[in-house]
Amino acid sequence: MFAFSSFSKVLRSETLAIDPRVRIPNPFIAPNGRPILVCVEGDNYREMLDAGLQAIGGLDRLIDNNQDILIKPNLVYAEEYPTTSSVDSIAATIEAVRSVTSGVINVGDKGGSGDLEIYEYLNLEPAVTQAGGNLITFSGTYDVRRDSWDPDIPDFMVYTDIYDAPILINLCSLKRHYAAFLTCAIKHHVGAVSGPMRQDTRGYLHSLPDNSPEFLQTIPEIAGLINSELTIVDARSIMAINGPLLMYGGEIREIGKIVISGDMLATEVYCAGLMAENDDTFDPNTIIPTLERADELGLGTSDLSQVEIIEFMVNIKDDFSNNLRPDKFELSQNYPNPFNQSTNIKFALPESSNITLKVYDMLGREIKTLADGFYTAGIHSVKFDGGGLASGIYYYHLTTPNYMQKRAMAFLK
Repeated sequence: MFAFSSFSKVLRSETLAIDPRVRIPNPFIAPNGRPILVCVEGDNYREMLDAGLQAIGGLDRLIDNNQDILIKPNLVYAEEYPTTSSVDSIAATIEAVRSVTSGVINVGDKGGSGDLEIYEYLNLEPAVTQAGGNLITFSGTYDVRRDSWDPDIPDFMVYTDIYDAPILINLCSLKRHYAAFLTCAIKHHVGAVSGPMRQDTRGYLHSLPDNSPEFLQTIPEIAGLINSELTIVDARSIMAINGPLLMYGGEIREIGKIVISGDMLATEVYCAGLMAENDDTFDPNTIIPTLERADELGLGTSDLSQVEIIEFMVNIKDDFSNNLRPDKFELSQNYPNPFNQSTNIKFALPESSNITLKVYDMLGREIKTLADGFYTAGIHSVKFDGGGLASGIYYYHLTTPNYMQKRAMAFLK
């Protein structure tokens, strides 16, 4: 039987290891008590991030005005690992954090080679410094374990900078993985454990059979030792088919999305769905052992029906053409989005119909009726003025006798 599943008690006197890192409880909770997950589609990371953070409730829900932060991106050599965190995503994330805190913002990761070598290769130093952050190197480690582990499980060596971080932001990417099926929010934390020359506990993980229950259940064990406060998934480009390296037959696919949540497990489940939508060789059921163990460890919510999911596009113009008779009902993303005064909303009717188009806030309260009555078949556009509203996320609903669709939009003063 797999050792993590046996839960044999280990006497604390037998080890000098410390307990898992304690995270700040998830502050990104909707009024209905559900954790919030935001997915933003667009082509500009900075705009997408700003809108997504606004949608989730703002970083000041988590970060005090003098709080120190550690951002852990995914830093490896780009030619072998092309879905590494980009310089622009790291810089934009630093700037977003800097807008709410005067504290120290550290940035670091520990890949297969020396951190300084990777930082220099990616030319990170000027970008991170200019954005208001500091590049740090990981060296010291703590021995960390759960007291329920079987005695033959080694203490895991967690980097001190990560363990001691007052707030940890998990800035990761979305990719296939040859040994774990998927790399996203949970497996990203494997880079937070190591030992001299990447041996010891990281070596223990990779000594387990690839894709085995033992391997898949060890990944959330590692994540549960670290417990990051916020996960940002840069899924503008994903590694599909196989990975995480191109040499393994992986294919880069552009899906133009980022996902933000304070719930690491919900993020993993949601992003597994994104992978399945964009890679027909990926079966989300393959990562069930990882998700089940993460659920047992309390890493978040695996049932997306219990998550407040907000999906919207940022400044992507719709493809409607007034010269064509639409062949289906469709509600477009408002443009511009986010907006700070007014925005336009288009909808397509394949046949004449009575419709209503209304705007609601996140509590479900009706804000304004934009259209109500009989509309002929074709493309229609209405203007929504946000004057007098508070900054935040609002929903607009199009309803006909046989059709209903809603979208989210971000109002920024």
